[in-house]
Amino acid sequence: MMCRVMTVTDEHLLEKVKVFLAERSRIKFGYPIFLLRSLVSSPRLKDVYVRDFSADGLIEVGDSYLDKCTMLSDQPQKTYGISIDQWEAVESRATFVDEFHFRDTSVIKLQVWPFDPSSLTAEQLRVAVAVSFTELEIFDEPRLALALDELLEDISVTTGYEYRFER
Repeated sequence: MMCRVMTVTDEHLLEKVKVFLAERSRIKFGYPIFLLRSLVSSPRLKDVYVRDFSADGLIEVGDSYLDKCTMLSDQPQKTYGISIDQWEAVESRATFVDEFHFRDTSVIKLQVWPFDPSSLTAEQLRVAVAVSFTELEIFDEPRLALALDELLEDISVTTGYEYRFER
Protein backbone atom coordinates (compact mmCIF):
# COMPACT_ATOMS: atom_id res chain seq x y z
CA MET A 1 0.00 0.00 0.00
CA MET A 2 1.34 3.40 -0.94
CA CYS A 3 1.75 5.68 2.04
CA ARG A 4 -0.47 8.72 1.78
CA VAL A 5 -2.11 10.78 4.46
CA MET A 6 -5.85 10.16 4.71
CA THR A 7 -8.63 12.05 6.40
CA VAL A 8 -10.75 10.32 9.02
CA THR A 9 -13.73 10.74 6.68
CA ASP A 10 -12.29 8.11 4.29
CA GLU A 11 -15.04 5.58 3.65
CA HIS A 12 -12.75 2.56 4.14
CA LEU A 13 -10.55 4.09 6.82
CA LEU A 14 -10.18 1.16 9.20
CA GLU A 15 -9.55 -1.39 6.44
CA LYS A 16 -6.83 0.82 4.93
CA VAL A 17 -5.26 1.40 8.35
CA LYS A 18 -5.13 -2.34 9.04
CA VAL A 19 -3.50 -3.08 5.67
CA PHE A 20 -0.97 -0.28 6.16
CA LEU A 21 -0.03 -1.46 9.65
CA ALA A 22 0.21 -5.11 8.58
CA GLU A 23 2.90 -4.09 6.08
CA ARG A 24 5.00 -2.45 8.81
CA SER A 25 7.26 -3.85 11.50
CA ARG A 26 5.49 -4.30 14.77
CA ILE A 27 7.27 -3.53 18.02
CA LYS A 28 6.87 -5.70 21.13
CA PHE A 29 3.48 -4.36 22.19
CA GLY A 30 2.03 -3.32 18.82
CA TYR A 31 2.40 -0.63 16.21
CA PRO A 32 3.58 2.76 17.52
CA ILE A 33 0.82 5.36 17.47
CA PHE A 34 3.00 7.68 15.41
CA LEU A 35 2.39 5.31 12.47
CA LEU A 36 -1.36 5.84 12.80
CA ARG A 37 -0.88 9.59 13.27
CA SER A 38 1.35 9.65 10.16
CA LEU A 39 -1.26 7.87 8.07
CA VAL A 40 -4.42 9.62 9.28
CA SER A 41 -4.48 13.39 9.66
CA SER A 42 -5.76 14.89 12.88
CA PRO A 43 -9.11 16.64 12.52
CA ARG A 44 -8.31 18.95 15.43
CA LEU A 45 -7.70 22.46 14.11
CA LYS A 46 -7.72 24.28 17.45
CA ASP A 47 -9.10 24.24 20.98
CA VAL A 48 -11.07 26.99 22.69
CA TYR A 49 -12.44 27.19 26.21
CA VAL A 50 -15.82 28.90 26.48
CA ARG A 51 -18.22 29.66 29.31
CA ASP A 52 -21.99 29.07 29.31
CA PHE A 53 -21.94 27.70 25.77
CA SER A 54 -24.72 25.38 24.65
CA ALA A 55 -23.34 22.02 23.57
CA ASP A 56 -26.71 20.90 22.20
CA GLY A 57 -26.16 18.88 19.04
CA LEU A 58 -22.42 18.53 19.62
CA ILE A 59 -20.72 15.23 20.39
CA GLU A 60 -18.03 14.47 22.91
CA VAL A 61 -14.47 14.15 21.61
CA GLY A 62 -11.03 14.20 23.25
CA ASP A 63 -10.89 13.28 26.93
CA SER A 64 -14.69 13.22 27.19
CA TYR A 65 -14.92 10.60 24.45
CA LEU A 66 -12.17 8.54 26.12
CA ASP A 67 -14.05 8.80 29.43
CA LYS A 68 -17.04 7.07 27.79
CA CYS A 69 -14.99 4.36 26.04
CA THR A 70 -12.11 3.63 28.43
CA MET A 71 -11.12 3.87 32.07
CA LEU A 72 -9.92 7.47 31.68
CA SER A 73 -11.67 9.84 34.06
CA ASP A 74 -12.58 13.16 32.47
CA GLN A 75 -12.15 16.69 33.81
CA PRO A 76 -15.29 18.62 34.86
CA GLN A 77 -14.87 20.68 31.66
CA LYS A 78 -16.28 18.43 28.95
CA THR A 79 -14.77 18.42 25.44
CA TYR A 80 -17.01 18.70 22.39
CA GLY A 81 -16.27 18.72 18.68
CA ILE A 82 -17.64 21.48 16.48
CA SER A 83 -17.22 22.01 12.76
CA ILE A 84 -15.39 25.10 11.57
CA ASP A 85 -18.59 26.25 9.83
CA GLN A 86 -20.63 25.88 13.03
CA TRP A 87 -17.88 27.60 15.02
CA GLU A 88 -17.63 30.59 12.67
CA ALA A 89 -21.41 31.06 12.95
CA VAL A 90 -21.31 31.33 16.78
CA GLU A 91 -17.78 32.52 17.55
CA SER A 92 -18.71 36.19 17.91
CA ARG A 93 -21.24 35.32 20.64
CA ALA A 94 -18.95 33.00 22.62
CA THR A 95 -17.43 33.97 25.95
CA PHE A 96 -13.79 32.90 25.82
CA VAL A 97 -12.03 31.75 28.98
CA ASP A 98 -8.30 31.55 29.62
CA GLU A 99 -8.33 30.75 33.33
CA PHE A 100 -10.93 28.96 35.41
CA HIS A 101 -11.28 26.89 38.58
CA PHE A 102 -10.68 23.20 37.85
CA ARG A 103 -14.20 22.38 39.16
CA ASP A 104 -15.98 25.03 37.07
CA THR A 105 -18.55 23.10 35.01
CA SER A 106 -19.80 26.24 33.26
CA VAL A 107 -16.67 26.02 31.08
CA ILE A 108 -16.36 23.59 28.20
CA LYS A 109 -13.57 22.88 25.75
CA LEU A 110 -14.42 23.00 22.06
CA GLN A 111 -12.25 21.29 19.50
CA VAL A 112 -12.76 22.90 16.11
CA TRP A 113 -12.72 20.33 13.30
CA PRO A 114 -12.91 20.92 9.52
CA PHE A 115 -16.18 18.92 9.38
CA ASP A 116 -19.02 17.98 11.70
CA PRO A 117 -17.73 15.21 14.02
CA SER A 118 -21.24 13.76 14.22
CA SER A 119 -21.02 12.87 10.51
CA LEU A 120 -18.46 10.14 11.26
CA THR A 121 -19.16 6.47 11.78
CA ALA A 122 -18.30 5.01 15.18
CA GLU A 123 -15.02 3.56 13.81
CA GLN A 124 -14.04 6.80 12.08
CA LEU A 125 -14.75 8.77 15.27
CA ARG A 126 -12.64 6.39 17.33
CA VAL A 127 -9.65 6.85 15.01
CA ALA A 128 -10.30 10.61 14.75
CA VAL A 129 -10.19 11.03 18.52
CA ALA A 130 -7.05 8.89 18.78
CA VAL A 131 -5.11 10.88 16.18
CA SER A 132 -6.34 14.21 17.54
CA PHE A 133 -4.04 13.94 20.57
CA THR A 134 -0.57 15.40 20.16
CA GLU A 135 2.67 13.65 21.04
CA LEU A 136 3.16 16.15 23.87
CA GLU A 137 -0.25 15.37 25.38
CA ILE A 138 0.46 11.65 25.21
CA PHE A 139 3.95 12.12 26.66
CA ASP A 140 2.76 14.40 29.49
CA GLU A 141 -0.20 12.31 30.63
CA PRO A 142 0.42 8.59 31.30
CA ARG A 143 -3.30 8.01 31.94
CA LEU A 144 -4.07 9.32 28.45
CA ALA A 145 -1.51 6.95 26.96
CA LEU A 146 -3.13 3.99 28.74
CA ALA A 147 -6.60 5.06 27.56
CA LEU A 148 -5.41 5.33 23.95
CA ASP A 149 -3.80 1.89 24.22
CA GLU A 150 -7.14 0.52 25.39
CA LEU A 151 -9.08 2.34 22.67
CA LEU A 152 -6.80 1.04 19.90
CA GLU A 153 -6.11 -2.42 21.29
CA ASP A 154 -8.02 -4.26 18.52
CA ILE A 155 -5.73 -2.80 15.84
CA SER A 156 -2.59 -3.30 17.97
CA VAL A 157 -1.66 0.39 18.13
CA THR A 158 0.29 1.41 21.21
CA THR A 159 1.67 4.55 22.81
CA GLY A 160 4.41 2.42 24.41
CA TYR A 161 7.42 3.25 22.31
CA GLU A 162 10.38 5.54 22.53
CA TYR A 163 12.40 7.63 20.15
CA ARG A 164 16.18 7.24 20.20
CA PHE A 165 18.47 9.80 18.71
CA GLU A 166 22.17 9.45 18.32
CA ARG A 167 24.58 12.24 17.53
